[in-house]
Amino acid sequence: MRKIEKLQDILKPYDKITIIGHENIDVDAFLSGVLLSHLLDFLHISNEFLILEEIEDNETYQIIKEVFKFTIEEYCSKKEDISRKLFLEDHYKTKHAGEVIACLDHHPTKDLIEYPFYYSRISCSTSYMVYELMQEAGYKISQEEAKMIIVSMMIDTVSFRSTKTVKEEAIKAKEIAEQYELNYEEIEKYCLCLTPINNIPVYTIINNGYKFYDYNGKRVKSSYIQIYEMIEEEKIIDWIQNIMKIVEMESLAMWVFIIFECKHEITYEYHITQNSIKREVSKGILSRGTNIMPKIEELFQK
Repeated sequence: MRKIEKLQDILKPYDKITIIGHENIDVDAFLSGVLLSHLLDFLHISNEFLILEEIEDNETYQIIKEVFKFTIEEYCSKKEDISRKLFLEDHYKTKHAGEVIACLDHHPTKDLIEYPFYYSRISCSTSYMVYELMQEAGYKISQEEAKMIIVSMMIDTVSFRSTKTVKEEAIKAKEIAEQYELNYEEIEKYCLCLTPINNIPVYTIINNGYKFYDYNGKRVKSSYIQIYEMIEEEKIIDWIQNIMKIVEMESLAMWVFIIFECKHEITYEYHITQNSIKREVSKGILSRGTNIMPKIEELFQK
């Protein structure tokens, strides 16, 4: 049975499916939700895409607003509902009320997942996985949807510079751009998403793209910035000092602060605890989900 047929069989019995992305929603999680909603509409499956959190005026907000003209607030809801049938996209665990019926995620995990529909594999983005399901379903994407797919792929892979880039998918993205007459080079440059470190406060810099993890009851936070060339050490020291204060105040086991230097494609990791700072330098733009955080998880499992 094809994945799209299995998905239809599982979702059809329900009155409505609620699609949700992960906390601190990013571009891929947002656009995946929109694309997935379009696909379920096409399959005549009643659905809604919701963001069950407060939205900040951050990089994701600006990209979604500037490039795609979406008003993110229209998708927001603070109401929890235990009766919801949830479709998780771009993540596989949730704290929100409801029964998880389906999950689509490009971050494979060793955890045992037993949702009725679960599809996870390494991919440039969850949006690309939605695109594959659309192809199976015979859904003809629009030019705007093609742009959504490509932008999601590029932003999640630092314009295909990241180690999590799937080469075949990167080639396909270029083909889609040509097919739908999109300016590939312009999108590629935009999707480097360099962090405007000279125009935003320290708190915003150190919390850029943050995620929380729970490793055996130990709370770990991770955040990252993307810059074109490495900056002076004094700024980094100031950021780390601010991070250490928060680590102590919030009783975090560790904060993993990552700097992606895009010009020379180098990744700097700072593993920060209340009492220590460890720096690791790697050639290439590493994937946080594939290369960095699994190592941290192993550390806390020892």
